[in-house]
Amino acid sequence: MPEPQIILIFGDAYRCERAVIARNEIIRTLDPHAERRALFADEVDPSALALEFRSVSLFATTRHFVVRRAEKMNPKALSVLIGHTLPPETFLTLVAIDLKGTSGLLKEARKRGEVRALPPVRGQGQGEEYTRLIADEGLRLTPAAKKTLIARCGDDLLSLGQELGKLRTFSSQETLDEEIVARLAFTAGEASVYPLLDSVLERNLGSAFTRLGDLYDDPGRTFSALVRHLTRVLMVRVLIDERKNVSTISSLLGLPSWLVRRSYGQAKQHTSKRLTAALDLAIDLDLLVKNGGIRPLDALLKLVLFVTTQSSPAPECARQNRPSRAITG
Repeated sequence: MPEPQIILIFGDAYRCERAVIARNEIIRTLDPHAERRALFADEVDPSALALEFRSVSLFATTRHFVVRRAEKMNPKALSVLIGHTLPPETFLTLVAIDLKGTSGLLKEARKRGEVRALPPVRGQGQGEEYTRLIADEGLRLTPAAKKTLIARCGDDLLSLGQELGKLRTFSSQETLDEEIVARLAFTAGEASVYPLLDSVLERNLGSAFTRLGDLYDDPGRTFSALVRHLTRVLMVRVLIDERKNVSTISSLLGLPSWLVRRSYGQAKQHTSKRLTAALDLAIDLDLLVKNGGIRPLDALLKLVLFVTTQSSPAPECARQNRPSRAITG
């Protein structure tokens, strides 16, 4: 089937980027010397670009125009841009991220070309995509290095792809260890919250405080992230108690297998009773923060100390023992 001359790709940023790369490779199989030009819709003069489409390039016979931020383009402007027949060797790829299904751009694009909707990669497919990306870059990571890299990138596959490219470029080691990844990989230039969450649930108080000191984020958001992670680990612990394996837990919770495996190891360090007590305390602390009874940072520190300590939960901090008393700042 011949490659369509005009395509509108919209949806998940990572999948859109992969689709653009794949389309460009197909075009290069037609002409290895194909010229690719990247443009932004909010900076383009549609009439001038439409005229350029119909002109002859001095440098290449085959041309591939990639217009990003297509969602910022007026449907009428798009109609002007693709209102004439393109030369056989000219290809146009429109890329949109935040595009609604009712957008007039979809109607205009369907008149002359093909539309591809790409939803985000979720669940088990996300873990598989992580593994595929690492393999595609030809990198070999120790388990600890892979864990650190994924934690820093979170669920952002586009960020992971960029970090892998950087690791491949700057590292000459055959197998990358955790130290190399920690030194080279970044999340938006700042520390990620994920290593902190891991340290807390792994009961490593020293590491948790170090991570917290390196984290330049709002304490309230960090507290919320810890509560969400604590909830996930508790769900995994409950299913472990029911003798469910990683694959079954992943399916039941709708989580990628790599995330379940990470939470599985952390859940094994706690009992369901203790994790429930920690979540009870988190709820009490959250109410106090919202009522102005405690600062978000103090609430975060209390929760970190409770989860990382080796002692049994105090009765006043566990509803399953008796109703919690009010916690003062």
